[in-house]
Parts: sequence; structure tokens; C-alpha cells
Amino acid sequence: MEKSYTKKRIMVIFTGGTVSGNVANSEVSQNEKYNPQSFLSVVNNSVDLVKKNWNIEIEASTAELFEVDSSNIRPENWTAILEKIQETYDEVDSYILLHGTNTMGYTSSALSFALENINKPVIITGAQVPLGYLGTDATTNLVNALRLAVWSYHDVKGVMVVFGSKIISGVRIKKGSDFDNDPFKSFQKGSLGDIGRFMRIDEDELRRHVSYLSKVKPLAIQSRILSIKKDFDTKSIASLTEFPGMSPDIFQSLVENNGIKAFVFSAFGAGDPSAHLFPAFKYLKTHKIPIVVTTQAPDGNASFQVNETGQHLKDNDLAIPAYDMNIESMTTKLAWLLAQNLSYDVIKQKMLEDLHGEINIENELI
Repeated sequence: MEKSYTKKRIMVIFTGGTVSGNVANSEVSQNEKYNPQSFLSVVNNSVDLVKKNWNIEIEASTAELFEVDSSNIRPENWTAILEKIQETYDEVDSYILLHGTNTMGYTSSALSFALENINKPVIITGAQVPLGYLGTDATTNLVNALRLAVWSYHDVKGVMVVFGSKIISGVRIKKGSDFDNDPFKSFQKGSLGDIGRFMRIDEDELRRHVSYLSKVKPLAIQSRILSIKKDFDTKSIASLTEFPGMSPDIFQSLVENNGIKAFVFSAFGAGDPSAHLFPAFKYLKTHKIPIVVTTQAPDGNASFQVNETGQHLKDNDLAIPAYDMNIESMTTKLAWLLAQNLSYDVIKQKMLEDLHGEINIENELI
């Protein structure tokens, strides 16, 4: 009797980045660019093993959307990725997105918010060392992404990053190194598991990750019910970092002279700005300009519940606390909400709503 296999259609979406050779010229490296066919060969080398060990027959295809260093990624690139997913949704079972590491956190967050009810995995990966270079991690990362993309022992769907030995929710990744082969960590929460010789899935975290996908609408079995809001207004956001003696006038100047419609502000402590900036916060509230306040502490929580100045913002409803959102998630979320032309009050409400696991609001007990 002939053995039957589960068929999985995988699309590898190609966007450039270090993984494909977008690196600075060097006398000790090849300085070669690698095309989608090179990566398809890597996938095909694993097809027989997957078929033999997991009884899964893989049909792989590629889509080359653009070829850029990820430092040059713009919102229109996110929209192009989303449009490709929407266009091929009924013909593809899982997506693997090859992307540069510099802005991987922004892209993974943007796709997470936009793909509100996706019923398929979108696995993002890349490399610290390009494919074909000595010491490359590209092959391992791509094969590991493939393993998760066809994994059938758990309910895998939504946007995730597979890199090094980590599996992380798309709204929680944080790059910590430009050198290590394991450069990403899960920012405070959102670690979905580890991948090496074996795959270790955190079942509770994965279940939580997947549960968000049916929060707005039922899971999209077909493209006609796939809910995608694919626009982002990043040009209307200013992201500022506080320092002692910072002028409060800069906020009004950016609004009136540069058309800024929202701010991301990295303050001190637990989201505790200097009191001399309060007039700027009052100006923004009067003009209905949302400002999200985070902390400069690498693993901090901007709760407005620890020190007097943060408490003042909370008591007077002058800003939106970021709590434990990373800078990538809060920025792309704010840009995504702005693009929907929502009111000031709705944006404030949505920024504090946990849409895909990006924010965890806890009350401090002091």
C-alpha cells in the first residue's frame, strides 16, 4: 500500500537584508548577492528529510518582492508583503519571510497588527552572516523556519520570528547584538519556544499567541475573510529621547512646523519625565496629539505608578503609558492606528488594548 503524505505549500518571500549579501564591502568576504533560487535550494535539501521523518510533502515557491538592506525598509515595503500574502492566501499554507535583522522587529510587529485574523504561520528569519559566506547562519535559520512552518504537533499560526535558537512572538522581538548568532531575545514576554536539535514549544505561550488571532474576527480560512489593515502612517510620528534640560518647545515646534500627529517619548524611570516638560504634555492634550511614554531602562516598565512625575501624567491623563511594549511594537502600532484615521480618544484606548500580546498591564502594589 502506497504511503500517504500531508502536503504543505510553502512560500519563501524574499526581501533582501544581510541574509542575501547586503553587507558593507570587505577584503575578507565574498561580497556576493544571493538570489531566491539559492534559498530554494536550501529548502529543497530539507524536503526529503521532512517527508521521511514527518510524512509531510513540501511544495516550495518563492516571491522576490524587493532587495534592500533592512535599514532602508519603509512602510510601503510592509504593505507590499501584506499584499503578497493576501494575493496568495488561498494557494499557500505557510509563509517564510527572509528579512534583514536591523528592522526585523518593526516588520514583525507591523505584520502582526495588520494580519488581524490570519490562520496560517508567517515565520520571519534572516542571518547575521550571509548565505554562502564562511560561518553563515543563514542555512540553519532558514531550515529552522521551515521546520516551524510545517510543524503539525502544535497549532502554529500568526507572525513569529525564528532566529538562532529562539522562537518569539512577532510583537516581542528585540535585537541585542550585531555579532552573535543568537542576537534576538524576547522582550519581557512572548517567548514561544526554543529550536535546536529538538523543538521545545511553550504550549501556554503559543496558545495565548494564537488566541489573539480570533479576537477581532473568526480565523480566516479563505482570503475573502482575511482581515488586513495594511497602511501605516510613520511619517506623522516623532520619536524623542529625554535628557536633562530638554526644551519643552520642541513638541509644539514639531506639531506646528512639521505636521507631527503623534509622539513616542522615552522618558526616565518608569515613564517619569522631568516636571519642566509638563506644559508640553498639556499642549499635546489640548491639541489632541497622542504621546506614548516609554522608559529608557532596557527592561523597564513605563507604568506611571512609581514616581511623582509619572503619577502626574496618569492623574491628569496627559500621556499613554507604554507599560512593557517594546519600541518597535509601540511605534508600528501607533502608525497603524493613525493610518486608520481614528479619533484621539480611540487611539488612546487602542494603544492600551492588548491586540497581539504586545502589552501587559499590571498595577503596581507599593
